[in-house]
Amino acid sequence: MNQTSPLELPAHQISRFRFIIAGFCFLLVIVNYLDRAVISFAIQPIESEFSIQDGAFGFLMSAFAIGTLSVNQLSGFLVDRFGVKRVWSIALFFWSLTMILQGLVPAFWMFIALRVLMGIGEGVNFPAMNRALVDWMRPNELGRTLSVCLLGVPLALLLGGLILAPAILAIGWRNSFLCLGCLGGLLGILFLIMYRQPPSETAKVPDRPTAPAKPPLRDVFLNPTLLATAWSFFAFGWVLFFGLTWLPGYLEQTFNMELKSVGYFSTLPWAMAIILMPIAGWLSDLIMRRTGRTRAARVHLIWICQLLALIFFVPVMFVDSAVWAVVFVALAIGFSMAPNSPYYSICADLFPRRTGVATGFIVTFFSIAGIVCPSITGWLAEGEGGFTMAFTALCVVVGTGVLGMLFFASGRVHPIGEPATGNTAGPLSS
Repeated sequence: MNQTSPLELPAHQISRFRFIIAGFCFLLVIVNYLDRAVISFAIQPIESEFSIQDGAFGFLMSAFAIGTLSVNQLSGFLVDRFGVKRVWSIALFFWSLTMILQGLVPAFWMFIALRVLMGIGEGVNFPAMNRALVDWMRPNELGRTLSVCLLGVPLALLLGGLILAPAILAIGWRNSFLCLGCLGGLLGILFLIMYRQPPSETAKVPDRPTAPAKPPLRDVFLNPTLLATAWSFFAFGWVLFFGLTWLPGYLEQTFNMELKSVGYFSTLPWAMAIILMPIAGWLSDLIMRRTGRTRAARVHLIWICQLLALIFFVPVMFVDSAVWAVVFVALAIGFSMAPNSPYYSICADLFPRRTGVATGFIVTFFSIAGIVCPSITGWLAEGEGGFTMAFTALCVVVGTGVLGMLFFASGRVHPIGEPATGNTAGPLSS
């Protein structure tokens, strides 16, 4: 297994400025998910103002994912081709503008259209983040850095329970949208001033001796490990979008909680994720350093964590206590989110020259989950079984993701149509 010494790294991956880049990624993830989360705490006032029910509201939340789906794969090409600064800054200003406009929207159909446009802007976020970190961070610290940056997701959702619910009660849902849009615009200005593209001749990750410098797209999209990862990321997305869009509504409707109490209870799953994600990221990098094997360091960690999530989701369907429901949901969402960074690390492990494209591919599946999960959950919640059927559907999806990673994600990289060489993906091992 080849070791990458500091002397062999490009200058920008040695400089301390790379930590500023990681800090920007962390802040942008937080703002991105605060914008997504605010609507889930405004279910009742929005339904009341526009005279809609859960089914229509579920479609409103799915509209966002329609936008992200339309741009995820394209954004991967764009950040690989034109660079992170140009593409990410345009997207950031665009989604902040649509956030502001949502606070002013007079009609429900316009709200749906703006949610789609906001999704288009925010769909650039994670392919750009992964490309930026692959460009700037040292290969042996990528997994840990990703786990820290992706902590912005549960942290934003935790802050959502502590800040957004009281803000909606105090200043209304419209003003809450306006404030978040302005916050994104200010961060966009800082991003334009501070972010630097790494020199083009050094913004590359050393290739494996057995891999082509830039694999054809067919090899990327048909790679069995990436396909299994994409489906598992779909299941991960189903869990995340359930927590993001319907967890507050589940607590309100099933246990008749007030919005303030919902805000506090809904923070527990994200607090659990904040604890588990850095542990998983550190463990993934440790295993990669010792084995150099993507299957051992990333794949096994993903399916084990998702299996634990499934085990904790099952009892939720049978409890009648709000406290136990929150405990099981918190453990399930925490374990499901724990391997967030290994999903992104797999893209860099397999295709260092096509990281943006590979990330856009798996995030596309994530966005599909964002379309179908809120709508199907809302539709199932309206039935006689309430949220019991919604949790059943969630468990089925997560279970298939576990099986896909266990049986199809080998971690190998080889051209389609040629036999595997037996080498595992390990360009980022150290």
